[in-house]
Amino acid sequence: MSLMIATVHKYGYRNILLVLPPLTAVFMVLTTLTTNQPIIMISFVVSSSAIGVYDLMYPLMWTSYVPSKIRTKMFTVVMVVNLIAESIMMFIGGKAVVFIFSKLQGISYQTASNLSADSNAMKGAMLSNYINAYKWVIIITAIINFIAFVLVLFIKDKPIDYRSVESKGDKKTMQEKMATYKRLVNYKTVVWVLYLCAVQLGAGLFIQYVPIYLNNILHIPRGITSTINTFPTVAIFVGYFFAPYLAKKLGSIMTIAISTIICAPLMLVLSNAKMLVTGAALFAVVRTILFFRSGLANASMPVQQEVQMILVDKDMRPAFSAVIEIALSFVGVIDGLFTEFYLLKTQQGYANAYIIAAALYIVSGIVLILVFAKKYNRILRDSHASEESK
Repeated sequence: MSLMIATVHKYGYRNILLVLPPLTAVFMVLTTLTTNQPIIMISFVVSSSAIGVYDLMYPLMWTSYVPSKIRTKMFTVVMVVNLIAESIMMFIGGKAVVFIFSKLQGISYQTASNLSADSNAMKGAMLSNYINAYKWVIIITAIINFIAFVLVLFIKDKPIDYRSVESKGDKKTMQEKMATYKRLVNYKTVVWVLYLCAVQLGAGLFIQYVPIYLNNILHIPRGITSTINTFPTVAIFVGYFFAPYLAKKLGSIMTIAISTIICAPLMLVLSNAKMLVTGAALFAVVRTILFFRSGLANASMPVQQEVQMILVDKDMRPAFSAVIEIALSFVGVIDGLFTEFYLLKTQQGYANAYIIAAALYIVSGIVLILVFAKKYNRILRDSHASEESK
């Protein structure tokens, strides 16, 4: 994924986007045509990587094409639309599997839904029909990707859109390429990447384990847990809308730093929720904390996406995005190893994860203020003014 996004500077937005939908669709369909585990694994990795490139592409394109005055708002809009589409598809996806399964099995939707609650009990033709229902959903998704391919045909770009100077056809020497990438390594970019890594390191310790923490540690019933888990999505939606307002009032760096730091006390309360309240009060406290933590953590995301595109010049943006993605991938590996072999060896580890994350959030937020706030707090405003004066 990082290698693909790094080639944007050479091939352009349109050419990369023309490759992604067919690549995604072909490898998704391939998973439905074989039972060979290595092929399925490779197909999953390729299709997932291609899908991930979309999230890296829109900040690059928005920075190039959207007028500076409305750019932060448009970052908010695209992230909201993405969140809505993702939520709708997640809602429809499971129901589509059950619907197709009911048709293949020749039973009612309700009966199919009840059977799907325990797939381990399925055997023979019923299990085959259930698996085929998933395959049909994958195929439908692949078809939607081809529709995306058709839409990409209407995108027009020019070299000046994704690099500062049009290439004259001369190939750069290895020394010239190394000199170009060395421009990425400076105090400003290194601290920014370290900030992102610290926040991701903290988030990775608890986000995917929230349902386990709620069920097994706080002993909240699964039905209530399912309801509670919908609140962060709503909070993210609300948080996105506040991004332009916060950036205007507080400045871009202070918006990012403060939203990070304020999450810390909420996570500390959540780590000790069992000792503070019980029963219905516990459900209300957990629901409220998760709502505000998700909202605050994501209120600065549109601003953050734009800032990291402004930190480097146009030629370096794809490479910088690739570097960030590689760094976050390493962080994901560290999170996985740390949680599996140490942190989550005991049940208390699930609560300790929030404490460690809170510490990382506080430190990273303070570092961001100390390094960036004085000089770069109004970086978006200054960048917008510079673009308008050209």
